[in-house]
Amino acid sequence: MSELSQTEFTDEKITRLNRYISRAMQRGSVPAVSLTLTMNGKTIFSRGYGRRDIENRKPATPNTLYGVGSITKSFTSLAILSLEKEGLLKTSSPVTDYLEDYCVDGYAGKTTLSHLMYHSSGIASVNASEIILFRDLGRDTTNIPLESMDDFMEYLNGAASERRTPPGKSFMYWNEGYTMLGKVIEKVSHKPFAQYIRETILDPLGMNRSTFSSETALNDMDHATPYIMKDGELVPSGISDHHTVMAPGGLITSSDELSKYVSLWTGSGHGSFDDRVLKEAVKPRITTAEKGPYGTTHYGYGWFTHDDFLGHKLVQHSGSVGASSGFMGFLEDYDVAVSMGANLSESPNLKIGMYALSLFIDDAETDDLPFVKHEKLVEEVAGTYGDYRDFSTMVISEGSTGNLFLELKSDEYNISVPIIMEDEGISVYMDNQKVPLEIRKTNDNRTEIFLERHRFVKR
Repeated sequence: MSELSQTEFTDEKITRLNRYISRAMQRGSVPAVSLTLTMNGKTIFSRGYGRRDIENRKPATPNTLYGVGSITKSFTSLAILSLEKEGLLKTSSPVTDYLEDYCVDGYAGKTTLSHLMYHSSGIASVNASEIILFRDLGRDTTNIPLESMDDFMEYLNGAASERRTPPGKSFMYWNEGYTMLGKVIEKVSHKPFAQYIRETILDPLGMNRSTFSSETALNDMDHATPYIMKDGELVPSGISDHHTVMAPGGLITSSDELSKYVSLWTGSGHGSFDDRVLKEAVKPRITTAEKGPYGTTHYGYGWFTHDDFLGHKLVQHSGSVGASSGFMGFLEDYDVAVSMGANLSESPNLKIGMYALSLFIDDAETDDLPFVKHEKLVEEVAGTYGDYRDFSTMVISEGSTGNLFLELKSDEYNISVPIIMEDEGISVYMDNQKVPLEIRKTNDNRTEIFLERHRFVKR
């Protein structure tokens, strides 16, 4: 059941949101999604979509628990900032002040906690978290020892060749840095990471069912069965709660409980949380992309910020743990936030979350969102085409990363090329020449595409 308590979120907007989520789930074969919207810290809409457990036909609800992956990084960073406020550490201090065995190269002693928090260690990912996640899902083939923290540090310290820049000079998303931050929290607080997060963040916010234990989550009456896609079929899986992935991405929570956390930045009161600490967490630290579809993107302490999301500042983070995923985001000047969970890693949570938030922006058109334009283009052009009397066959398909590909087959040729998508239209490169594809409609409303001297009609 949905819940509506604000006139700003109209029935018409609810219908549009529900329709978009339904179609997104169908396109992505996502079994379940849960979503909660808040305004000024109060829930205005919450709903579950689909099945959290396919085999037992259990519906998703706003209280369904999901592994939300890298959303956890914001919690880890907030814990570090809280410890700094207590005078127990300094984000400007070298990591080696707290983890003496970090000695990857000569820059180790110049890498601060802050550098780890905004992914600027200067070292490329060494995939430690990914190895553990897929190992716990039964999909790892590396056999690299990573069970203990000693294993982890030995593996990390051997990665000097992966350095790109000195610390603080470049953004490279680094899960390994957050594993180290989790261990710093344990060393300084003298408590296990999960316990410290529970006592300082989860319990004060009333996030009583949120956990870092997969066993606890599986014993909850309303948990999602995680799924992976294997050979085109959804297969039940699990969630890793290995100690090395807890701080980078171990949180298991519901959209309703996650909304209590996001509302720290959009609600009227922050409870026991210092407003200055919250502002420090979302403050942009390093540029990750310039002149993207949403302006310039920065990373702070566990948050991405986009300075031109339909003319407004969007703060967000998504996450995945190989078999389930999540998203949280808010618009600073509207005091609205969205929280999500899904039981498939490939769920288009970022798109769903952005679509939901766009509905609150005055005079904004959801059709102006780049991914909505892309989805409409794919819907229009993807398919199998034939030319006159089917001498040639053309197939346009969408790849796993969202790119479009064109295959052209006949007795004369066999061509496969990526499609270039630009504001002015779509095109391909053939014989080192950029060739436009002209899209039109036939009298019976079928898609037709002109490619050089050929006319193709969708079957």
